[in-house]
Amino acid sequence: MKRILLVTLIILTQSWLVSAQTRIIDMHVHSYSEDDFGVREPATDFYGVKGSPDAQTHMQECFAAFKKFNIVKAAVSGSPESVAHWAREDQDNRIIRGILMFDPKDYEMDSIKFEQLVREKKITIFGELGPYYGGTTLSDDIWQPYLRICEKYDIPVAVHTGGGDPGGTYSWAPKARLALGDPYLIEDVLVKYPKLRIYLMHAGGEDWPEHAIRLMAYYPQLYTDIAVLLWVEPNTQRYVKQFLKDIKEAGYLDRVMFGSDQMVWPYAIEKSIDFLNGLDFLTEKEREDIFYNNAARFLKLE
Repeated sequence: MKRILLVTLIILTQSWLVSAQTRIIDMHVHSYSEDDFGVREPATDFYGVKGSPDAQTHMQECFAAFKKFNIVKAAVSGSPESVAHWAREDQDNRIIRGILMFDPKDYEMDSIKFEQLVREKKITIFGELGPYYGGTTLSDDIWQPYLRICEKYDIPVAVHTGGGDPGGTYSWAPKARLALGDPYLIEDVLVKYPKLRIYLMHAGGEDWPEHAIRLMAYYPQLYTDIAVLLWVEPNTQRYVKQFLKDIKEAGYLDRVMFGSDQMVWPYAIEKSIDFLNGLDFLTEKEREDIFYNNAARFLKLE
């Protein structure tokens, strides 16, 4: 009898935990078409885990994770085709439509076409932007027409900071250089467009977390996500743990947002959530802010 009661209590507790799971906004999700699925990612991650077998399965597995972990909004970037597909399949109004760009001319884009997509609400976040991978910075002249449009229409901008995948320079991103991932390189953008909503992706990565904090100190409109650092390997987890301690002490934790950067590995969503929940130096309120409240404020969902 006691054993039955214990089992019942465990089941009820687990059910309560699921129902009590805080709302989450994932500010860093990737979509793919069959043409580009797995092109930029290795066959397995650091832990030897293979990704989804194809783009359609990947989307379905991500949607299942959204439902399981109460992810109410997800900022999705990929090709316009893949993002549009995710938006069509989204039955719960979760998808925030972004676009993945490494060069301003990707997808035969120009400022006229971009503004039209913004007007049609086919792009509601400009990013993930990866100038790092294309050998440029967001402060370079070639990106300015897009940024002017974003400020005009109040479109948030998401820019990659820090390094990239080891060996990427030898394969799909030959122009990538570590120096281009320094958050300080977007300072001219912050000065030129003071009304622009912008967030750093990866908080400067393993190389410049302190630069991310210093930049956020000088520019109160600047936010960051902590995507990929939460799960991709033990070394990045070490860095993000210290970054969160430092930015908490600095007083800017209220501009840190959750992101999974799950790429082709949907299980990374759960792994990221578990790691963040396991950081005992964060209070429950601080974790809830990172998971939801800070992003809701940044996105003006309130």
